[in-house]
Amino acid sequence: MGRNPYVSFLFALSCAVLYASTCIVFAEAPATAKIVFSSWRHRNLDIYLMNPDGSEEVRLTHHRARDAGPKWSPSGEHILFSSDRDGAPGDWDLYLMDADGSNVRRVFEKEAARGRTTWSPDGKQIAYSRWEQGKFFIYIAPIDGKKEERIALGSLPAWSPDGTEIAFSVGAPSDPKRISMLDVRTRKHKFFFPQKGPAWVRHHAWSPEGDRLAFAWYNRVEFRRENAHIETIYILNRDSMETQQIVGEAGGAAVNPVWSPRGDELLYEQVDNRALQIFRVAVDGGPPVQLTNPNFSYYLGDWFDPAFALPVSPEPRLLTTTWGQVKIRD
Repeated sequence: MGRNPYVSFLFALSCAVLYASTCIVFAEAPATAKIVFSSWRHRNLDIYLMNPDGSEEVRLTHHRARDAGPKWSPSGEHILFSSDRDGAPGDWDLYLMDADGSNVRRVFEKEAARGRTTWSPDGKQIAYSRWEQGKFFIYIAPIDGKKEERIALGSLPAWSPDGTEIAFSVGAPSDPKRISMLDVRTRKHKFFFPQKGPAWVRHHAWSPEGDRLAFAWYNRVEFRRENAHIETIYILNRDSMETQQIVGEAGGAAVNPVWSPRGDELLYEQVDNRALQIFRVAVDGGPPVQLTNPNFSYYLGDWFDPAFALPVSPEPRLLTTTWGQVKIRD
């Protein structure tokens, strides 16, 4: 007896939906807290994972090109990063991969000089820096890369935890930097801190609650190269506008702060013995702890903890509903 062609079509359709959906489902977040970073460990700049205490380093990318700037998606299923793997050396663009390093794909079909990215809190959009016309601009795009919108002149965007603001850096590459706040809804922005005079502020990062900003600050009116080590990590309370110095000025410059998901600690980079190292320090005080091997240089990326992650989309429920409809029609 021949098979009903309508039923055969529905079966094929359900299999296609099952395959597409399971590709999303199988992109699993880590079961424990992980720090993602890049390093020259194997004579090439690749992306790695490690535990919050610096143990169990795992290499994720194995491409001959350079991979850097990794950022966890809010659910922890994916990592967004920069790479020059599809262009000439130095032609960076944005890529997405699963949390285990598999399924690497470009975000945008048309190549451009994109980097320094940040996720929206719901994981549906990204903001990033794009170099064009001799300047950095801030763009917003959906994660599928189908539409880009230029929103400001600047770089280093950081999306607020409530999704309403994007903090970014304003100033030419060799000029003093200031923080500007952009209202995502109105697209209006204004300078935030410091408000007067030259300010060497960069690498700003929101606390998980959105009530504080961590940043690297050269807290002097005039910049002098011989005093570059004075750049270090501060926290600004948004309500009181009071600043707190977290890392002392001894040693090399401390830059690129990253908050713990709990909001009680910071990671940062600092040169130690001519190599860039990752340190961890409690916000409320205490000595910094070096997490990385002094024989290599490390570039900090992001900190993920499943206990504080955005819930994963309920794709299995979609599968059950779709398969159930096919069975009813059979």
